[in-house]
Amino acid sequence: IQSWLRGLPRIMFGPTRWRGKATPGFVHADEFGRLDEKLGTFSANIYLNLPGDEPGDKPSPLQIFPLSIHREEDWEAVAPALLEPLSAQDVVSQVAIRKALGDPVEVDARPGDLVIFCVQRPHCAVGFDDGVRVSLQCFVTHKGPEEKLLIDC
Repeated sequence: IQSWLRGLPRIMFGPTRWRGKATPGFVHADEFGRLDEKLGTFSANIYLNLPGDEPGDKPSPLQIFPLSIHREEDWEAVAPALLEPLSAQDVVSQVAIRKALGDPVEVDARPGDLVIFCVQRPHCAVGFDDGVRVSLQCFVTHKGPEEKLLIDC
């Protein structure tokens, strides 16, 4: 018997809780580990439907912040500004996180696109007022070149 992992379906209906200029999405990190080119945990997202799919619209369903923590010193430099806000779910904390992290990278995904990114970097799904976002998501853990990839949905 062969089983096929299909991923976790995510369906978001607008209006979403986190949307607007000050807090366009809920910034978080799924794992607080150092970045390492030999291992890591990644999120794989296939976007099936996005709000604003009409020609000329720019749905930008994802923001990723280019924070790179490779050493203990890197974490110590940002921890005071980020640790408490990243563990809270309020507007004041989200504004503080965005101020500390600076501008995110906007991912311009379209229906049918697969986006894979490191979950140790702060990121957010961008909120919206109207429409529906449908995606499939799973985590991929890479523990080194000699190990098999672990797919967790």
